[in-house]
Amino acid sequence: MDIYLKRATLHMMDRNNESPILSDTLLDLTQHFVAEYVENKVKKIATSQTKTGKLNQESVLGKIFSLANKENFIATGQEFMENWAKIYTQSEDAPSSDVLMALYEKDSQLYFAFIKLAYKDGLTHFVENAENGINNKLVMNRAILPASSSKPDEAFAVNLSTLEYELIEKRFEFSGEKQFYFAQYLLAESEQPQASVDQSVSAVKKLAKSIGRKYEDDEYEVMANVKEALFDSFEEYGVIEQDFLAEKVFGENLSAKLEFKDGLRESLPTENREMDEIREISDKKFGKQKLKMDNGIELIVPLEVYRDANAVEFINNPDGTISIVIKNIEKIVNKI
Repeated sequence: MDIYLKRATLHMMDRNNESPILSDTLLDLTQHFVAEYVENKVKKIATSQTKTGKLNQESVLGKIFSLANKENFIATGQEFMENWAKIYTQSEDAPSSDVLMALYEKDSQLYFAFIKLAYKDGLTHFVENAENGINNKLVMNRAILPASSSKPDEAFAVNLSTLEYELIEKRFEFSGEKQFYFAQYLLAESEQPQASVDQSVSAVKKLAKSIGRKYEDDEYEVMANVKEALFDSFEEYGVIEQDFLAEKVFGENLSAKLEFKDGLRESLPTENREMDEIREISDKKFGKQKLKMDNGIELIVPLEVYRDANAVEFINNPDGTISIVIKNIEKIVNKI
């Protein structure tokens, strides 16, 4: 995924003051380490846990982002930060943090991103001049920012043209109850986020496993079919295409296929919103079949190999057991 950073700012949410410390200036993106950090954090917004939706143009957030552009980026970020802080500070356990705001271009579309940078504890050195000479000490810093390679625990990115959004949210305690506050309060006037890829996949697997048991299909084969069907669906359509999935998983069993379709309609959203990065996520997540046998043997097989009968063969034995034959191996490397 290629993105082109335009602007970035860093704000602070200090729970001791119960009010945000808003920056009036831009981060210097000419500094390589700053630009690299911001870019890496933006790229981590799209994951298999990311939810999607669309802002109502007449909602508070819809009005804020409908007017957002390069010239008013700082003001837009400050306004959004103030709206977010009003909700966030009502939580009993939401911690202090920094907040990164970024304006960037992706596929010729302009996006605005909010990324919460949760603090972590870390040791650092401290040099002081003492009477007996220089004293090098270790001190605890309780406001270390997360690594650029880590996924944010909270993030929100909006396409400024379509107002479609991507959301990573986290539960915090409000009036003694853990809540996904971002969707419940900040997005209350807009389309609620659709299930993430992981949530949808979990629902698909649970449904397929239940129907497979009902029709006495081998569970490993049903799950393998599901994984392969999901990979193909994401590759071809960019979303979970329900009819395609049902055909691939239970194509030869009409009753199971119809039951699976009905279950998918009930458990999955009628409209899947595609993320631009979904095919990349799919390749990493579903591009390999991971098999674990009851004798302790585990196999990780690339999907293109798994599909090749000249490379892997599954044999159903008369006694009910299964044999796996791995064929045409030219070289084995023992990795310790």
